[in-house]
Formats: sequence, C-alpha cells, structure tokens
Amino acid sequence: MDFAADNLQNSLIARPESRRRLWRKYALRAAGWISIAIVICVATIGGLNVRYWTYQVFDPLRFVGDIHRGLFWGMNASGPEGYLNQYDKMAPELPDWQERSWVPWLDYSPLKMLVMRQWAIWLRTHHHVDPDGPYMGAWQRPYWFTSPILHFSIFLEGLGAVAAFLLTRHWVIRGSVGETHGHFHGVWQGLVAALLIWFNPDIISNAHAWPQWDSWLVPFYLFGLLLASLDWWFLAGVVIFIGANFKGQMLWVTPIFLIWPLVQGRVGAAARWLSGGVFAYGLIVSAWLLTYIAPDQLAAARAQQVGVRVVDYPRTLFAMHRIFDVPAAIWILAMLLVVAVAPWILQKWMPVTDSADQNSSTWRRVLESPRIWMVAAVVVIALSVIWPCFLPRNWSTWYLGLIAGMAVAAGALLLPLGRRWYLLAAVAGGGLFGCIALFHGSAGWWDCGVRFGSIHWPYLSNGPTSNIPTMFMNDFGWPREMAATAFTLPGLDVNISEKQMFGAIAWLLVLLSGIAIGLQTKRNDRRALVAFATPWLVFFLFSVQMQERYLLWGGAAAACCIGESIGMAVLGFFLALASMSMEIKVLFGTGDGLDQFGRNASALLPQICSPDVGHTCWRYLDPMQPDVAWGILVIAMVFMYVSWVPSRRRA
Repeated sequence: MDFAADNLQNSLIARPESRRRLWRKYALRAAGWISIAIVICVATIGGLNVRYWTYQVFDPLRFVGDIHRGLFWGMNASGPEGYLNQYDKMAPELPDWQERSWVPWLDYSPLKMLVMRQWAIWLRTHHHVDPDGPYMGAWQRPYWFTSPILHFSIFLEGLGAVAAFLLTRHWVIRGSVGETHGHFHGVWQGLVAALLIWFNPDIISNAHAWPQWDSWLVPFYLFGLLLASLDWWFLAGVVIFIGANFKGQMLWVTPIFLIWPLVQGRVGAAARWLSGGVFAYGLIVSAWLLTYIAPDQLAAARAQQVGVRVVDYPRTLFAMHRIFDVPAAIWILAMLLVVAVAPWILQKWMPVTDSADQNSSTWRRVLESPRIWMVAAVVVIALSVIWPCFLPRNWSTWYLGLIAGMAVAAGALLLPLGRRWYLLAAVAGGGLFGCIALFHGSAGWWDCGVRFGSIHWPYLSNGPTSNIPTMFMNDFGWPREMAATAFTLPGLDVNISEKQMFGAIAWLLVLLSGIAIGLQTKRNDRRALVAFATPWLVFFLFSVQMQERYLLWGGAAAACCIGESIGMAVLGFFLALASMSMEIKVLFGTGDGLDQFGRNASALLPQICSPDVGHTCWRYLDPMQPDVAWGILVIAMVFMYVSWVPSRRRA
C-alpha cells in the first residue's frame, strides 16, 4: 500500500512537467508546419514571378519557330477540318530534308495536339484572330497571347513539384523502416525535392524562355513512379501512357515499368501495368480507331496534296465527315462480353462433386471438363471471329480475330474474379488497337506523333547536344548524317548502322536501369530514387537524333535524389544546369537580340547584370558544348553505380 501511494504521489508531482513537455512538443510541430506553409506560399509566389520575368527578359531571344508551328496546327485543328482529320492529312509526310513541301511538319502526340487546339479556340473566342489570315504568322509576342499555354505549363510544373514531394517522402520513410526519426522525417527531403522541381532552372528556361513543352512529361513520370511504388500498377500504367500522349519520348523509358516487377517475380503486377497502359492509350486514340474517312474522299484529298506546300493547302481540304465503324465497335463489345459473361456461364456448367473439387483451382477444373471447352470454343468463334471474317478486307487476316478470341477466353477463365476487371481494360484497349489491322482504324496519330519523330532528323545529333554521338562526330570525325552501315560484323556479313549501334547500347542500359530499379525497390532502399533518374540519363547520352532539350527529364527526376543524399541531389542539379546551358546556347546562338536581352536583364537585376550580360554569357556558353558531355557521362556512371549498389544502411 505504501509503495502504491508513493507511485501515485510521484505521478501527480511529475504530471505538470509531462504536460509542459507535451505542449512544447506540439508547439514545435505546429511551428514547423507553419514554417513549411510559409515556405510553400513564398516559393509559389516567387516561382510565378520568376516565370513571368523569364518570359519577358528572354523576349528578344525567343525561339519563335516552335510557337508558330504550335499555333498553326492549333488553328487548323480548331477550323473547318477539325481536330481528328489533321493526322489523316499529314500521315504520309516526309522529313523536310527529303521533301520541303511538308514544312511545317506535324509531330505532335494526340494530347499535345489537343492542348494546341484549345489554345487556338481560346484565341478565336477572346482575341478574334483573323480566320482568313495566314495561320503560320498568327502568333504575337505579348505575354497574354501565349498565356494559356504558359499557364498550362505552370500547372503541370506545380503537379511535378507535388509528385516529387510525395515520391521522395515515400521512399525516405520506406527506406527507414525500423529506424527512429523525428516527426518531420521525410517531409523536409520531400519539400526540398519539390523546390528543386519548382525552381529548376532547366524547366523554367525550357517552358518560359524558349518556350517548349518538354516539362509536361515530368509530373506523369513522377506520379507513375509513385503509384508503382505504392503497388497501384494499373493506375501507374494509365498515368504513364497519358504522359506518352503528350510527348512520345516517354515510350523510351516505359520498359522499366515491366522490368521492375518482373525482376521481383511479380508477373501479375507487370500485367496490370500493361493493361492500364493499353487501356489508357487505346481510349485516348479511340476516336481515330473507331472512325475513318471514306476511302474515295481520302484519295481525292491526297491527290490535291501532291506538290503543294502544307501552308498553301485549302482550309477545307480535309473538312470531311468521319464514318463510325459499327462492325469494329460490335467486335470489341463482343470480346468484352466474353470476358464478363463466359466465366460465369462456364462455372455454372462446371461439375462439382465434393469439397475437394470446390477448393481446387479454376484452371484445373477447366482442364477436367470437356463441356467447358466446347462451350468456350463456340463462344469464342461466334463472338470474336464472326465480325472480322465477314468483312472482305479481313479475309487474309481472319486468324488475328481467332487468336484474340482465344486469348480473351483463356484469360477470362484463368484469372480470379477480382482480377477480371484488369482483363476487361486490356481487352478494350487491345481491341481498339486491333481495329487498325481488322477494320478501318487510322494509324495517322502514330505516324505523325511517334514514328515521324524517329525519321525526322537523320543525324547523329541536332543542335548543341552534348552526348556521346555528338562527341563521336566532333572528336572522331564521324559524319553528321547517319550512314546506312557503320561497320560490318566480321564473319557474319551483317551490316550495323550507327542508329542500330547506339540504339542497342541505349536499350541495354535502359534494361540494366530497370533491373536496378527492381532490385532497389525490393530492398526498400532509398537508392531507388537514384535509379528512377538513370534511364533518362542513358537515353540522352547514347541515343542518336537527340535534341539538346531532352536532358531535362533526367535532371528533373534527379531532384528526388535528395531523399538518398545531398551529394546525389547536387549532381542532379548540375544536370539541370548542363541542360539549361544547351538550351540557352540555342537562344543565344543567332546573336540577334543579345543587346536587348542585356538591357532587359540589367533593368530587372541591376545589381548583378550589366547591359552586355548577353555577350558575356555567350562567351562562356559557346566553348562548353559539346565537351560538357564527358561530365554528364561521368555523372551517369555514378548514377548507374549507385542504382545497383545497396546503401550502407541496407547492407
């Protein structure tokens, strides 16, 4: 009794001190969150001002060709011809080095083209752009004229900062399981990553000094990584392929999302990611896959294109009604019906004799029942093959429908009930793409948005691109135009082109990067953040036909490396500066407007900028390219090494 009384007395005496410690702890936490909120507000306002000032200061050096071309296609897509017919109009286009009549070319992915169309609609509504004037010269220099595109870029850059915060915080916490840390563990690393995205000099110069649209990929890539890290693979596929419809270059690194789970033996996760990607991509381009222009009208319009420049086409040349492909839609619905209904019907027919049969797996029960295979064969043939086979144009490809039907039936039978939704999505997307071969689906969106980019510039590199092919061209005398044969394999008589050689190296390194991601995520190691940026670095360093702007994605993804270490974040920031230097050199390269740029900069920042700052920057930037590629190569090697080796805390 005396012992219990002493404890009660001691607790009563200590209670005020405990309360003070508790209040102090919560007060410090509240002060920390208030400080974070203040930093976010100040950073948001400062970032918006920096973007506006960047646009105004760089106005004399604006790279106007891309803006003119974007508005040109937006005006066409918002005019009598409509959005959908632009790809059919430009599907047979050739690179401008082969045929100058195809200038301006169309290499926009569907969602990027949609943004340009909405910009043109806004201009037609609010500023009454002359519908009869030349579309190629309709762009104007004031900020308000381009503001819808700039605001859209700002919105996606903000989303990229949010994605960087969430991804970095997730992996800092996930990589610290079992360790004791403070309340703000992971928060400050995520906040720094977000600020490195929001104030990324490369993103700001690309989207607001040039302006270009490369920064649009950043949030989709980072959110795709976050969703995959959270094991939401289907949504990760949806997000990644939405990003690919803004910039087709996203397709270069998509294999890592298949390699990542396969390295861990998770075939289902890879299948879910692929089904989400196929569904999202198919849904976005479904308007071209389920509608088409009548062949005779298309042939007549093609005949008028011969020998005529794109800018001289009549405004109504492709103002044609698109026909909805009813048989194609019925074929897709039939396959979806197989997935949704066939398993239920077959399970009703499935003989069940005892509890052992009830607990047996679905595939074994299917194999042991001949009646099920009979019904499945009838359903598959009737619903999946009958429509394509009755169309004369498909008599030579009827087997595609049969294969598709068999795959659908097998998947529907073998998958558990909870997973059949993923199969429905995959069938919907795959069926839409099958319309290209089996029905009248148009592939113009692919020819212009993806394939044309791979043939447009048949050069080792373009502009001041500091990568390995450029170094081969400058230091070892390789010609700028790629040869059909770089060398022949001895004893095999196999010719290897420069594009094949560098492409094989790039794909091999992307494969290794994907394996590294799979290993680091399996270890729950923070170095996964480093591995996430590596594919973009090897893509830039070893690919031919590379633009100087495409290092942006590696530098942006490397902002999240602050979650691994400050040193890796510093290397990532150097990548952003290196990419910005290449872009700024393009803007400074002509020499026109350097004086006015210097006056603008000195008026804005008189303490650090003199009126000849433009010429001073040019003297430093010009000798840097392309030799800075060796520094980028060293950093990429460091990233590759860190991507593979476990950190000390994991080891």
